[in-house]
Amino acid sequence: MNRKLAYAIPNVFTVASLISGLVALNQAAMGQFVQAAWLITLSLLLDGLDGKMARILNATSKLGAQADSLADFVAFGVVPSFLAWQVGLHKLGIWGFMMFIIYILCGGFRLARFNVLLNSPSKKEDFMGLPIPAGAAAVCSFILFNEKIGFGFDGNLILLCIMAIVSYLMVSKIPYIAVNKGKKRKKYVALICVIFTGVTVLAIHYTTLVYLVGIWIYIVYGLLNRMRKMILNHHEHKVYTIKQRRGEK
Repeated sequence: MNRKLAYAIPNVFTVASLISGLVALNQAAMGQFVQAAWLITLSLLLDGLDGKMARILNATSKLGAQADSLADFVAFGVVPSFLAWQVGLHKLGIWGFMMFIIYILCGGFRLARFNVLLNSPSKKEDFMGLPIPAGAAAVCSFILFNEKIGFGFDGNLILLCIMAIVSYLMVSKIPYIAVNKGKKRKKYVALICVIFTGVTVLAIHYTTLVYLVGIWIYIVYGLLNRMRKMILNHHEHKVYTIKQRRGEK
C-alpha cells in the first residue's frame, strides 16, 4: 500500500471522531441530549478504529498522535462536560460550574501525561489513570440510562458525583488495562471473543444498561486491581521486615 495512503487512513478516523464530537456539541446546545451522548459514543468507536488502523498499517507518527490527542480533548473532554452542564450541572450552582471546569482540566492533564509517557523509555502497556474515552463513556452512559429509564428523582447530583470520580481517576496513577495492546493479552483472545459475543447479544435488547454496566465494570476493575496490588505489596513488605528482624536473607 502507498505509504501516504497508509498514514492518511488513521487520520480520516481521527477527523471523523472530531467531527462527531463537534456535532454532539451542537446537539447538546440544542437540548438534544440523547443524540449528543450517542454521537460522543460514535466518537469513541472512531477513536478506537483510529489507533487500530494505525497499528495494522504500521502508520503511527508523532503528528498523528498529537492530532489524536487534540480530537480526544474536544470529543471526550470539552463536549461531555458541556453536555453534562446542559443536562443538569447548571442547576447545581457553583458546584456544577466547578465540576464543569474540573472535568475538562483533568481530561487535558490526562492527555498531556499520556503524550509524555508515550515516548518514555519506561513505557508500560497499561494506562496510567483512567483513559479519557472511558471517562466520557461513563458520563454519556449515565445520561442515556437516566434519559431512557430514569431513577424517579433528580439525577443531577449523581451526575456530579460521577464526574468527580472520573476526574480523579483520570489524573490518578491507578493502572488501567489497555485492552487492545500487548502480547500478553493474546492468550485471552478466546475468552474475550466469548464475552464480546454475549455482550453484543445483550446490548441489542438492553443497549443503555449494557453500556452503563460495562464501563463501570472496567472502572471498578481498575480500582480493585490496584487494591489487590497494594495488599500484596504490603504483605511482601511485612514478610521482608520479619525476615530482616530474624536475620534471614
